[in-house]
Amino acid sequence: MGEIIKYGNLQRQKDTISDHSRLLVYWARMRELSLQPVSVSKPLSEKLQDVSPRSRTMRLASCFQSVLAQYPDNVVIKDIDVMFNPAYQVDVLKILIEARKSKSYSVIWPGRYENGTLYYSEQGYLDYKTYEVKNYDITCVI
Repeated sequence: MGEIIKYGNLQRQKDTISDHSRLLVYWARMRELSLQPVSVSKPLSEKLQDVSPRSRTMRLASCFQSVLAQYPDNVVIKDIDVMFNPAYQVDVLKILIEARKSKSYSVIWPGRYENGTLYYSEQGYLDYKTYEVKNYDITCVI
């Protein structure tokens, strides 16, 4: 399902990617490029503060979509770390993909990429997560 492309091939494959059905996930090193990403950390944290701690897991997706709705289509977002709070016990990548159905956007991955897998945090930490790109409907730009 998932696809991995090199950044240099992004322009050549833009037509096949631009059908707006896939979430573009830029690996963190892409921050060096002139994508002009928007941080969602503060507005998402503020939305989640308004939700009781016990309900945050269930409301994380709707809070994220509410924040995302404030931005124009095709925005590139960054700083999604608050979504990886281990107390939430959610599949962050699934939430990001689901939000893509109602809003066209891309995300800069806050972790690392290696051999077809996106990583968040480091092994041994409570927020450590791995995501095999092939299992998700995304295009990972490395």
